[in-house]
Order: sequence, then C-alpha cells, then structure tokens
Amino acid sequence: MSIAQNIIEIVKEHVPKEANEKVKRIRLKIGELSGVVPDSLLFCFDILKNGSALGNVSVEIEHVPITARCRSCDKTSQLEYGVFFCTSCHSSDIELLTGKELNIVDIELND
Repeated sequence: MSIAQNIIEIVKEHVPKEANEKVKRIRLKIGELSGVVPDSLLFCFDILKNGSALGNVSVEIEHVPITARCRSCDKTSQLEYGVFFCTSCHSSDIELLTGKELNIVDIELND
C-alpha cells in the first residue's frame, strides 16, 4: 500500500495540480527482485486513486527480468529467481545488472 501511495505522491509532485485530472497512464518498471508483487500494487493503487483527481489513471507495468554478468567468463545472461550462478560456466561470481528496478518510466497526460 505504501508503494502505491508513494507513486501517487510522486505523480502529484511532478504534475501541476490543475493537470492531475489529465493524467491518463503511469508506466512502471518493476524488477523481479524488487520485492513488489505487481497484482498487489495494482490492487492498492486502484483503492487509493478512487475519489481522487487520479481516478481515471491506468497503470502499465513492464516486468524486468533478472540479468547478471559473470565476472569469471564475462557472459551476460538472464537468470531464474533464486538461481544465482552463471548459466555458462556455473560460477557464482556474478554481478546483477537488472531485476531490482522499481521506477516510474513516464506519466502520460491527455491533451
């Protein structure tokens, strides 16, 4: 619930008050390791937006997979949740590149 509230606060902070009703869509990037459950976030957002100037806003979520670069063989690969070793050489000496994101990509307004 607090993440949904923070998203609403960020939107209100970056969109002039008189334009809040013009907000059409909010696009988010959510990484698999972010700890955010997209369905729960959408549910909470829907509850919080009702009765507000953002009542007609839709939220679009882009899921970001876990990717890592192996420090041993320098290969970059997509990993499954909970499996943190190189898919090529099986080294556990990896650097996570993506998967922790929780970003507002953009806020779209009606004309």
